[in-house]
Order: sequence, then C-alpha cells, then structure tokens
Amino acid sequence: MKLKIAGIVVGILTLWLELSTSAEGIQAGIDPSIHNEVKSKQVTVVSIPGLSFLELRPDQLVELPHLRKLTELSAIGAMNIRTSSRTMRDVYVSLGAGAPSVGIAEVQAFAAKETRQGIHFFELMNRYIGRYEEVKPIEADAVLVPDITMLQRANENQAYEPGTLGEFLKEYGVFRSVLGSSDLGKRSGIEEKKLRRFSPLMLMDSNGFVDKGAIGDDVITVVVDRPYGVSTNYAQLRSLWEKRMLPGITLIELGDLYRLYMDKEHYNEERFTRLKGQILREMDQWLGQVAAGMTEEESLWIFSPEVNSEAARAKAYLSPLLHYTTDSRGAILVSESTRRQGVVTAPDFTSSLLKEFNIPVPSELMGIPLSYMEKNDVLAGLVSEQSSMQMIYRSRPLLLYPFVTYEMLVLLISLIYGLWIKRRAADPGYLEGAVPWRRIVRTLLFSLLTAPAVMLLMGWLVVPLTTRIGIEGTMRVLIAFFIVSTLLISVVMEKCRLSTAMIWLGLGSALIITLDTCTGAYAMKYSILGYDPMIGARYYGIGNEYMGVLIGALVLGVTAALQRRHGGGQPALLTCGAFLLVAGCLAAPSLGANAGGALSAAVAFGVAGAHCFAGERWRELRLGRGAALLSALLALGLGALWLLNSADSPAAFARESHVGRAFHALHAGHFDQIGQLIERKLRMNVHLLRASAWSKVLITSLFVMAVLVLRPRGRLRLWQHKYPYWMYGFSANMIGAIAALLLNDSGIVAAATLIIFVAVPMQLLRLQELETENPRS
Repeated sequence: MKLKIAGIVVGILTLWLELSTSAEGIQAGIDPSIHNEVKSKQVTVVSIPGLSFLELRPDQLVELPHLRKLTELSAIGAMNIRTSSRTMRDVYVSLGAGAPSVGIAEVQAFAAKETRQGIHFFELMNRYIGRYEEVKPIEADAVLVPDITMLQRANENQAYEPGTLGEFLKEYGVFRSVLGSSDLGKRSGIEEKKLRRFSPLMLMDSNGFVDKGAIGDDVITVVVDRPYGVSTNYAQLRSLWEKRMLPGITLIELGDLYRLYMDKEHYNEERFTRLKGQILREMDQWLGQVAAGMTEEESLWIFSPEVNSEAARAKAYLSPLLHYTTDSRGAILVSESTRRQGVVTAPDFTSSLLKEFNIPVPSELMGIPLSYMEKNDVLAGLVSEQSSMQMIYRSRPLLLYPFVTYEMLVLLISLIYGLWIKRRAADPGYLEGAVPWRRIVRTLLFSLLTAPAVMLLMGWLVVPLTTRIGIEGTMRVLIAFFIVSTLLISVVMEKCRLSTAMIWLGLGSALIITLDTCTGAYAMKYSILGYDPMIGARYYGIGNEYMGVLIGALVLGVTAALQRRHGGGQPALLTCGAFLLVAGCLAAPSLGANAGGALSAAVAFGVAGAHCFAGERWRELRLGRGAALLSALLALGLGALWLLNSADSPAAFARESHVGRAFHALHAGHFDQIGQLIERKLRMNVHLLRASAWSKVLITSLFVMAVLVLRPRGRLRLWQHKYPYWMYGFSANMIGAIAALLLNDSGIVAAATLIIFVAVPMQLLRLQELETENPRS
C-alpha cells in the first residue's frame, strides 16, 4: 500500500514535469529575444598575461596615469580564471567554449601565410578538416588553428565545444580579429614549442578559423636588452587596431609582461624591477591612446588570462577585469553567478561578450551576462576583498587540513581509551588514575562538535582583521582564536550533563548556521570551513561542509532534547517546524541554494520525524515501508525544489541558482545536460574519495561506530531501549549521510561532516556508560 502511495506521488510530479516542459517549449517558441538585431559596434578586448591586482595597487598606479584613470572610470571586477593547470591556454579555450575546458600546449594558432616544414598552414587546414576553401576563401591574413581536432577531442565531454563563442559571433556576422602574441622570441629564430599563440583559441570558430589577425613577427620587434630579445611593436598594434570593422571584436594580447616573468630567473632584483616598470609604462601609454581613440559605439575590456608568479605565490589568483566605455563613470561588476559584488566568473565574461552585440545567450551556457553597480573607490575595495580571500586560501592548509587529521586521531584515541578502560576496569588503582584522562578524552570529543561553529563565527573577524593587521597577522590571530575558543567551550560542555551539552551544541550550531544563511551568509563566505572563490566550486548559499554540519547538528539537538523529555509531552509541531524551516532554507535559491543538501535534509529530517512521532509502526522500517518512506521524502524534496527554483521572468532567471538553471534545462528537454551534470557529480565524488582527507574522516567514523556497536554484542539493542531518541537521531543522521553522499557532487565532504554528529555522541555515550558501570572512576 505504501509503495502505491509513493508511486502516485512520483507520478503526479512526473505529470507536472511534462506539463511544465510543454509550457516551456511554447514560451521558447515565442521568445522575442531570438529576433534581436545585432548591434553595430566595435569591442576591443585587451589581454595582458602576467597582470594581477598586485600591479594595480595605489603605489604602482602612481606611475601609470592612463591605467589609473581607467580603473577610476571603468566597471571593475575580479575574475576567477582557475583551470586544471592554471595556464592561459586553458583560460582562452574556456572563454571560447563558455565553460571550463582544457588547452593543449601543442595546439596553437598561426597565420595562414606561415609555413611548417615548407607547407603553408592553410594547406594543412585543408588537409586536416577538408576543403574549407570551397565554402569560404582563406585570406592570407586569416588566423588558423590547424590542430583543432586534438583540442576538440580533449574536450569532447563538454556541453559546448571549443570555438563556441567564435561560432556564435560568426553566425551573427561579427568580424573577429586577433592581434599580438606572447612568443618567446621571433618565430624565425626559435623552436615551435616556445611559441605562445593561445589567444586566438578564444575567438576561433568550431573549425579553428579567425577572420583576420597578426600574431607573429609582424607585431613584435627585436630589442636586444628585453626578455628573449623582443618587444611588442605598439605602433604596429595601434595601426592595425585603427583598421577595425563594424560590427567587430578585436582581441589584442600584450605579451611583454609575460615574457619578463618567464625570463625572471636571469635578472637580479633591481634590473627586474626597472624592466617591469618600463614595460608597464609602455602598456599604460598605449592603453591611454586606445581609450582616447574610442567612439561612443565602442567598448573596451581589459583582463589577464594568467597572473604572474609573484601573485600566484601570494595566492592572489583572481584576475583583474575592466570594462570601459566613453560614458563610464566608475562602477563595480556584478555577477549573478557568484552573487558577490566584484567577483565574476570566466563564463560570465563569455556571455557578456555576446550581449555586447545583442546576441541571445543560450540558456545552456554556464555564464550570465555581467551587470554593474555604480560605486566609488571600487579598486581599493576589490584589493581589500582579495586580501581577505587570500587569507582564507592560505589558512586552509594551516588550520583546516590539520583539523581533519585531528578529527581522525581523536576518534581513534577515544575508541582505544574506551576499550582499554573497559578491559582494566577491575583494577582499582587504574580507575583512580583514569579520571583526568577520561575528562581529557571527553573534552577532545566535544571539541569536534564545537569546532564547526567556531570556524563559522571566525568569518566575522576576517575582513576587519585583514584590513588592520594584514594577511600574516590575521592568520596567526585566527588560528590562536580557534584553538582557545574551541577548547574553552569544550571544557564547559564537558562539565555539563551529556544531554544538556548535546542540546546546546546541536541546536546552537544549527541556529548559528541558519541565521547566517538567512542574513546573507556573510560569515560563511569568509569561513575556513566554507567555500572559496579562489577555487570557484561555490560562491553563495550553504557549502557542503556546513550543509552536513547543519543537518547533523539539528537532528542531534532535537533528538537529545526529546530524549531528555522522554515520558512527557513531545513538541512534535515545534520539531517539524524546525525541520521544515531548515530544509526550506537549504532549498531556497536566494538562501542556501543547495539542492543536494535540501534532498538530504528531507531524507534525514523525514526519517527522524517518522521515528520520533509516527508511532511504533514506523520505528522498525522494513524494506517495503522504508522504500516507500524514502521515495515519498525524495518526491516531496524534489517538489519543493521545483517550486522554489521556478523562474518565469528574465529577472528571476538571472537571479536563480545553478539548481534553477538545471531545472530549466530539464524543462526545455535538454536531458543530455542533466546527464552531463550527473556524470560530473559522480566524477567529483570518485576523485574526492581518492584524494580528499574528508574521505578518511568518513571511513574512520564508520570504523569507530562499527566497533562501538559490535563490541560487546547486544549494545545496539540495549541502547535502543535505554536511549530510544538518541538512536532515532543516529539512524536518521546515518541515512542522511548516505543521501548526502549520493546526491551531492562533493558528497564525501557533506557525509564526513554529518557523520561526526553520530560517531562522537556514540563515543560519549559509551564513555558515560563506562562511568556508570564503574562509579569509582
């Protein structure tokens, strides 16, 4: 009967999906945006490999008047350009594909008139892809990527292949040109492996063609006292740029700064600093000439596809992104993909370039076109914000990774201590000496439950401390604050009754996380246990680390409170209200925006509620009844997600989360994208299972729990009678951890942080039992 009910619920949701899909298809058919005319304008994109926010500090800009003026008038953002290899070739390919992609060192661009082993590259293109000239003649100044097939093969699992941006631009009649390169010398005098011609990968079409360009020896000049004996020919670049066409987009790469850093080991510090200043001043003067030569119909973007080695060592990985027009008045770039003012993604930049020409952005593209908000002193704010991000990124190896190891050690030490004290319980002398050790072990166990909340509260200190005492000082202060605060709270909790401590830690942690999420997740954005814009896996909402903590802490706190009230009235309404509030917070796209977390919460909270309030029939779930319950909970969770992520207006669509965009893909019948999403999540979990320290925490917790349950035999049944509500909470959290593992792309992390709220209370219960069994201790 229960299976039939679950089937009916799932069937209703399926019918709803079909109706929504049909409606979406009708709306797509009448969408007026597909009939928009292409704007006749010129967009210039200047790429400066090696540029970072370190070069845009106030002390640096004093000698760069034109760049300083551009930073004052432009809309500015910090762009995440993180790729698997952190190289500009990956970034250019990713910008051209509109999604993270992989570049290949051997796949570069060449002028059609250039040769390889005596063969012209246009002839190689005809050999590799067929007689392209039959469709369109290849001009001598066209730019070609002869090995495009290798690049496509390396990215064959992507929704959009390399060349997507160029293909859209070509389809809408936008003329594409590329100027400049970062070659490490003149091509006639160097090996092909020293060429750095990756910029055309951004604007090429799907066949590897760019309409026009000058990327070889034409735009560099021999200067013997410069890195690799060459320098950018700025006069030639400007002359070529002035011949731009409308509508058109011109990508210009300035490679002198990149060449300098590639050759840095050969220079002493004084000579390097002098050369860097000279190179930046030349760039500054040229950028001033370009800005002065722009008309009202033109737009200028400046970005860096790869930060220099100094910035990389400082963990300043975000790239400067500037957007300037003749009527710019200073603003900060805003991305709905990150929901953090000034922090944008590379796919957003791709979509913004399409929007420049009024080209409709396909819903399947990951990026959302950038907007801007007028604001004063934007650059100083971004530099300060990046300093806070650097602090978090650099602190993780010093605090979070040792803490993960600490978790495993405490679990194993407490297990060994429990087994040891049980074996030697008959020795009175031993029991007297065990008292302080028992308190120490209990304090250490409490610290595992206290630490996540302390790490979250530390987030409020990051920005003010970084502003006042710098990155290094903030790191030292926060580490000391974490250790002292965690130990003090743990010592206090150790002196309380176990149920009281669990209620305070469980409900307190859940309340802190929920309040922070509902007020903009400020603390989580700067928490070491939160998410990191430098990594770029998540920018807003609740990350999987705190999602696991939130679910585990709430279930533990609620069931501990119910256990304490055992025999009295049970506040079912209040408990269910708390569960619904937190599940809704996780599901809401403007709050938690964590779909896997919402489904995991639905499962964990549903099982806990059924055990605690649904009567004896549901407390011993057999296979059929359990399957029916889980199916119903997942169906309800999916329904809630569907409702909360529905977006019918363009404004709502721009604001929705990645989950909402996945639902839109499902609406439109793009099941291949859903398949790729699932495949990506599975690959991520497999990778984390092998590489992440959190997988070891999960395994250690399972091992400790197995030993506690199996030695001695019968303890599980004894606890079920003695501590029924504790056990309801443990089973709900265990099932929730399994759901989190299966339903999230980094489910290992969520499961590990959640299961701590099972393993630690079980260990504390066992130690309490030993104390009761041996009152002398």
